[in-house]
Amino acid sequence: MPRRSKRSRAMVALLAASRRACPLRRPCHLGTGRTGPTRANLVAHGWTCVEFLPANKWSCFNPGTGRPFPGNPDPRPSYTFLAFDRSSDDFIYTGYLIRQDLYGGQPCAPGHDPYVFRALIGYYECVRV
Repeated sequence: MPRRSKRSRAMVALLAASRRACPLRRPCHLGTGRTGPTRANLVAHGWTCVEFLPANKWSCFNPGTGRPFPGNPDPRPSYTFLAFDRSSDDFIYTGYLIRQDLYGGQPCAPGHDPYVFRALIGYYECVRV
């Protein structure tokens, strides 16, 4: 099966999960009149959010997938996550991680920028704003 369709399915699953965490019929408010998924709402629905201090962000992973971590004896092939600003809790972007041994040099869609290697966890990261 082509990689693109796997990514598309992953994005559909992520959007469906975020809709469960923040249903369209009942907007999730940040307290400032903004709507959309929030880190607090995702955590309340079982997502795992990890704080990254150098980048000043939170990365939130679906409860069905867990999260990448150094030395994982059974690493998943890929992860999709939502990123939030650490100081404001604003949504920043959607990210995609692919395991180092599976990365084939493909560009990060849609801008065709290169993936960035995250050596600590052994994954290449693509950011979609």
